[in-house]
Amino acid sequence: MKNSIKGVGGWLLVVVLLCILSGISNFILLVQRIIIIFTSQAKAGVFISASLLFIYCFLIWLTVFMILAKKKFAIKSFITAVIIGALFLIWYYLVSTLIYLQYTSGQIFSNLLIVIINICITILIAFYLTKSTRVKNTLTK
Repeated sequence: MKNSIKGVGGWLLVVVLLCILSGISNFILLVQRIIIIFTSQAKAGVFISASLLFIYCFLIWLTVFMILAKKKFAIKSFITAVIIGALFLIWYYLVSTLIYLQYTSGQIFSNLLIVIINICITILIAFYLTKSTRVKNTLTK
């Protein structure tokens, strides 16, 4: 493991840590959705959330392992995770709240801010992964 981390530093290490934190928190949310599916009458929205979360968690952990293994495929898996993650954010915070919950306009605006901030952070990370010389030199395999 020590050899795989050698060369992964700077902002790339921050990206790995963000991916790990995102993977853990979304895995916890996935487990909660699965518990809801098995313990109650889950609506279709819960199945959609669980499916998107499962794919996202798989791709984000694949990204972490690809970065640590210094594989160029890490960028492609991250971009794919970004697309699935954005779909999940839009579904979970905006669409499903409008369909299943009676949110006020203030709560919807708050959820919209969460989506926008998360997507902006993700775009910055994607830009870094695709344009950084450090990343290109580190992910060589």
